[in-house]
Amino acid sequence: MLRRKLVVWLILGLCAATFLSCGSKEPTFTAIQHGALYTFLGDTPVSDVLAFHATINSIKLKVTGSTNTVDVCPPNSSTLCRKQVDFTALRDFSTILDLANVPEEHYEKVIIGLSVAQLVLYDPTSDPPIKKLTVTLSTNSPEISILPNLTLVKNQVNALRLDFDMLRSIQLDEDGQVTGSITPTFTATPVIATDAKGFGEFDDLVGFVRTVQPNATGNFKGGLSLQLLSGTGPALTIYIASATKLYGVADLAHLETGRVVEVGANMDKSGNLIADTVEVEDRAIVEDKKLAFLGIVMAVTKDEAGNVTKFDFYVREEEPDVSTSVPIDSIVSVNVLPETALQYSARPTNFDPVLPFDAKAITVGQELIVNGLYTVVTDEPTTVDANSIFLKLQTMQGSLGSLVQVGNDGRSGAFWLTPHASLLAGSPILVFTNSNTAYLNVLGLADITPQAALLVRGLPFYQAEATTINDVVVPAGTLVVKARQIHQLD
Repeated sequence: MLRRKLVVWLILGLCAATFLSCGSKEPTFTAIQHGALYTFLGDTPVSDVLAFHATINSIKLKVTGSTNTVDVCPPNSSTLCRKQVDFTALRDFSTILDLANVPEEHYEKVIIGLSVAQLVLYDPTSDPPIKKLTVTLSTNSPEISILPNLTLVKNQVNALRLDFDMLRSIQLDEDGQVTGSITPTFTATPVIATDAKGFGEFDDLVGFVRTVQPNATGNFKGGLSLQLLSGTGPALTIYIASATKLYGVADLAHLETGRVVEVGANMDKSGNLIADTVEVEDRAIVEDKKLAFLGIVMAVTKDEAGNVTKFDFYVREEEPDVSTSVPIDSIVSVNVLPETALQYSARPTNFDPVLPFDAKAITVGQELIVNGLYTVVTDEPTTVDANSIFLKLQTMQGSLGSLVQVGNDGRSGAFWLTPHASLLAGSPILVFTNSNTAYLNVLGLADITPQAALLVRGLPFYQAEATTINDVVVPAGTLVVKARQIHQLD
């Protein structure tokens, strides 16, 4: 039986994928006995869930009209199938899960082996304000119908998108409170590449650099190998093209292994991940207790001038993983020092007029990457002296408060978003869009349904002082989001 390369793309909020090739050479798929399939996993959020950690232990495909199943994970390598995933962190985002050789066949179902670490909620009545729930799964191996059926095609890259619906998966009691019971709810859809857009976009791949290829290869200027999912995911080859924007280093020759990076990329029809932007951050050195913490600002301390000098930070991911020393789902105390560098990633999203990110622009609810030196303190929160802090793309859920401005193109403008998350205490968020803002399930600003839930993906900047942006008055103390995508939920 002929076999095809299968890339499993798990999407949580957007997508997750497994890249097809790692190394210094441009990947090709000429071997007749192999093909490729990416699997994407997506998620719809529950507003006060801070994290839903799960381990994906296995992925199998069921052959159409048969009881036969095929392992997507490499044979005799079960440890490689244990991917640590936080579904909440991937709302309307993409990450890459795995790649395997799979027989050339028609497939009607995908079977996912799951185990869950924990579900974490924001709870303002607790100190610290988080609540960890013991999770019970209705099934450890949900079977998801692939619609339409997946057909692996010889000499082509194939992709499968798995959308995880967290809103329907998490069960509530009669009072509307999260119970800890989970009914894993997925949809599975083959992804068809186009000449113009390939398999699609990955807005924010975060990991650390394992290897660097600074020399030209094929049609590319070079590349790097990026380790995902705190070391449990694949090492992806990211290709650097002539149009790629490289921030933080002059060129690939100056890029060190161990550096934490955020990558915005597109995957072409051949399965090449080609970077649009690469934001190079600090170098993670585990033995020196220097690494990157990804999480959410829970509370801030300011000086008399309004500069944030310290903040409580909920940690839901580490790059690389040192959770034996600093547990995931703990709160650390981050010190913002005079020498701390502050920057935002996904730079094209901060469209004109460009907003600054400084010590006055840090606020509760923002998702950050804090690179720094951590110190474990007995009976006290771990402290982190931040060397650099990056404001990252995030997804905020809410509903339309009111339209403020709509441009002639129907896409550019501004509106007030009423947030659903209790962490934001119902404070209205001012969202700005432009002609490049994407709209999902809605045509444009004027077509947003007031009662519908919205997912707004973008960069959130806190405006401590009153200002005016594009002729819109912004009151002091407003959280302003530059939106990359507006997603109206069904």
